[in-house]
Amino acid sequence: MWNEYSNHKWCQAAGEQLLICTAEDTIGNRLLTLTEKYYVAMQSTKQRGPKVQLPAQIEVAKGMKVLVTNNIVTDLDITNGARGEIVDIFLDPDEPRLHSGSIAHLHHLPICILVKLTRTRASNLGDLDKNVVPIEPLSTTVQIELPGT
Repeated sequence: MWNEYSNHKWCQAAGEQLLICTAEDTIGNRLLTLTEKYYVAMQSTKQRGPKVQLPAQIEVAKGMKVLVTNNIVTDLDITNGARGEIVDIFLDPDEPRLHSGSIAHLHHLPICILVKLTRTRASNLGDLDKNVVPIEPLSTTVQIELPGT
């Protein structure tokens, strides 16, 4: 709740459009049925070991301060706790044209987000500025057993 309020307030002050991305569980290219969602939820409560909890929704905007919450590339210090700032967002080519306004709800996750990290061991990557790294959306795969299958 606090982050959402802060994001909206920051975007308004900075004149940047807030992009809201909603994650959706799928099998292939189709959304899960209610029964499948139930079994996914049941599977996650039975899961042992480390759990990957992906947020159902994220909000991003150019210039927004970010915190890395997963170890992506530990050798380059792109790790849990690393801080940075979003410098660019590459949208999916299938994303419908965004309308002007302070908030846009995306139909697809961005292809990648360029983040300028406060500190990293990454050298300049291609034509990117110093300390700028591409971050791709995280996905997970789970297997569920449905009765009768």
